[in-house]
Amino acid sequence: MEGMTHLSDYLAILRRRRAQIVRVALAVFAVAVALALLLPPVYRSTATLLIEQEVSPELVPSTVTGYIVQRVKVIEARILTAEKLAEIARKLDLYAEERSRGDEHVAGRMRGNIDIQAVSANVTDPSSGRSGMATIAFEVSYDAPEPAVAQAVAQELAEAFIAENQALRTAKAKGASGFLHEEEERLRRQIADLEARLAEYKSKNQGRLPELMTLNLQMLERAQREADEAERQIYALEERKLELQSQLALVEPHTGDSPGGKLRQLQTEYLAAAARYSPEHPDVVRLRRELEAMKREAGVVDERGALEAAYREARAKLQAARERYAAGHPDVVKLEKTVANLQQRLAQARTRPAGFEMRPDNPAYVTLQTQLGAVELNLQEAKERRDRAKQRVAEYEARLVHTPQAEQEGLALQREYEAAMKKYREIKQSLMSANLAVELEKDQKGERYSILQPARLPSEPERPNRKAFILLGLVLGLGSGVGYASLAEYMDRTVRGSRAVVHALGAPPLAAIPFIPNGIDPPGRTT
Repeated sequence: MEGMTHLSDYLAILRRRRAQIVRVALAVFAVAVALALLLPPVYRSTATLLIEQEVSPELVPSTVTGYIVQRVKVIEARILTAEKLAEIARKLDLYAEERSRGDEHVAGRMRGNIDIQAVSANVTDPSSGRSGMATIAFEVSYDAPEPAVAQAVAQELAEAFIAENQALRTAKAKGASGFLHEEEERLRRQIADLEARLAEYKSKNQGRLPELMTLNLQMLERAQREADEAERQIYALEERKLELQSQLALVEPHTGDSPGGKLRQLQTEYLAAAARYSPEHPDVVRLRRELEAMKREAGVVDERGALEAAYREARAKLQAARERYAAGHPDVVKLEKTVANLQQRLAQARTRPAGFEMRPDNPAYVTLQTQLGAVELNLQEAKERRDRAKQRVAEYEARLVHTPQAEQEGLALQREYEAAMKKYREIKQSLMSANLAVELEKDQKGERYSILQPARLPSEPERPNRKAFILLGLVLGLGSGVGYASLAEYMDRTVRGSRAVVHALGAPPLAAIPFIPNGIDPPGRTT
């Protein structure tokens, strides 16, 4: 083939190698025809499932999230398990030999014949207005040597997809609802505990809460003013008391010719006689009888009996008040002071001789004594009012001192309570949506699969394509023959023609003798 540059050379090769080309081409073509006729037919049946959404997710959010293709892949993985595929094979009585060897052998045989393809379309998103490709359906196909088997398995797979989708969505919705219900109960218990802690905090810090700080300041100022006013009143009453005591010391309680004066004189004589003589002395006995008669005539009574009766009554009232009120109640405090005052007066009366007390009969003295008693009562009341005001001042100051600490503790509890309440409201809203989603999935109102086109009985095999196989065999045969001829010509080193001589020797030949067939040369010889 060295030195060939013209088309005539290639045509010469084809003429010389035509027998070889034909033989190789026929051999390859015969093999292709045999394969096309002998390969067993494979039938494919396809069911188309439409993905529908009856209720918009914007109205009722679904608990099943993710892309449609991902959800289809999940369902596909659940259906293509050995257990599911073996169940379909037993239902349709397929692959008896493989079933005897186990579910895995049946599943391995069936998985290679299953094909699932998504069907997409250009759709417009109503919320954004943008268009794009979206999966609206998918096809489930099954290949089998018999058309009826392909149709039956494809239909079973389509129905399995529908059932598995419903079961999966319902299970996910129930799982989300159950989880949210448990979370709601946990948050409910947490909120109840926080409310109890808040109630205990308010009870423990009663009067020291931050919201009462302004009121406590006002009450502190008011109590301080009351204490100052009571101090001024006490100072004035103390001065008045000293003044009345000084005046009272200068006035005789009894006049000389009054029964009280006579009684006082007789008492003086009796005390002097009692100090000088024994109690049985005639003068002492006489003076005692005269003194008793004078006391009855003057109307002098021993006040110890009245004091004891008043003391017993005050103690009974104090006991009743203690049973009804707390220890610091104003009524209890007032009765305690009354009982203490009566007890002191009774003790003083018991230390004095019986019958020594005489009612004064001097009007000036009585007037001063009455004024002094009123001053003492007012003074005692003012002191009590001052003590109560100071007690309130100390109480409000203690409240104000402890308010920052109580506020810090309260803010921590309030923040925790508000966070729990916010989380509880979110969980409650999610739980309501989850319960609605469960009902939605039960009624198949959410995303569901419906058979758009059921599996049909195939009339022609999917493969092999016998016509294409034969055509391909013809093309491969011709190509193989030409390739074989080219290889054979390349391996042949025979010099043919004047151009080959020039190429081989580098000089033109002196003469060229054409080929003259003589019947002796082998067939195909042309030069």
